[in-house]
Amino acid sequence: MSRIPAPILALRRRVLGRLWPGSQQLGFDPSDSVASNKAAERRFEVRQKEHPLGTVGRSRLILRIIENAFPTERLSSEYFRNMDVLLQTKPKRAAPGKVMLGIGSGRSGSTSLAALLGTVDGSCCTHENPPVIDWTPNQAQIQFHIRRFKILAEYFSLVADVSHWWINALDVFFEHFPESRVVGLFRDVDACTRSFMNVKGSGRGSLNHWAPHGNGIWAATAWDRAYPTYPVPDCAKKEPDRAKCEMIARYVQDYNSQLEQRAARYPERLVLAPSESLSEPAIQQMILGLAGAPGKPSKLRLNMRNVADGEAEEFIF
Repeated sequence: MSRIPAPILALRRRVLGRLWPGSQQLGFDPSDSVASNKAAERRFEVRQKEHPLGTVGRSRLILRIIENAFPTERLSSEYFRNMDVLLQTKPKRAAPGKVMLGIGSGRSGSTSLAALLGTVDGSCCTHENPPVIDWTPNQAQIQFHIRRFKILAEYFSLVADVSHWWINALDVFFEHFPESRVVGLFRDVDACTRSFMNVKGSGRGSLNHWAPHGNGIWAATAWDRAYPTYPVPDCAKKEPDRAKCEMIARYVQDYNSQLEQRAARYPERLVLAPSESLSEPAIQQMILGLAGAPGKPSKLRLNMRNVADGEAEEFIF
């Protein structure tokens, strides 16, 4: 069995620590919505007193709980009730602000893109803001986000979320926000694959979002449902890292191909940008131009060797 480096073990503990009891075992089924939803609502009952109604902390608590489950009617109601109270003291805009999305396979500059959009004055820009949207989207997940966008747009000049999971939900998004723009990030397949391998760990028990549940080789997480599932290569038992690398490379290739297809379908709404050029002033100015408001171009290169930047609390709201 390959040895997992200490930094990756620490990352793995942080990720798995968010999951419900038993999720660190290979028997955890991230698609068991009934069990995860019940656990989520119990967790909220235990922890809700930590953050009073009308606070950012309460919003983030609910979102972190939903992240590993689904936006149940109870949790959704609590989230939007808290948001109503939280925004009471903020004046509404004369006209709704712009709404934008950023998409990309992951390990493609998404955190840097969210930070760039966040430099727009009066904006509310997030990175992978829960709830997770399944690879085959669940309508309750999408509608939660749509409702959130519409509320926030009444108070902020720009509302944006940058998450890989939006690629299969663009049709619904554009139905609600036909004038919106989407930035699609694409990265060299080999470089993107190596980056994924760096943060997902190595050997048996490491993370492989693209493997079917119950494969007996890799750990399961609640985020697995946000990615496509591929057949396990024949070499997986003897060479789990080689097998995972092949699966990730296939995913990045497929995702980039779908980006091109979506861009062809929505030529006026979806703009593609190479991840490697994201720090270039011309590319940043183009992206800020889509936002319709001045920002602050800078040499942003976040989440380069880990996921710490993207997990920062300021990236969820």
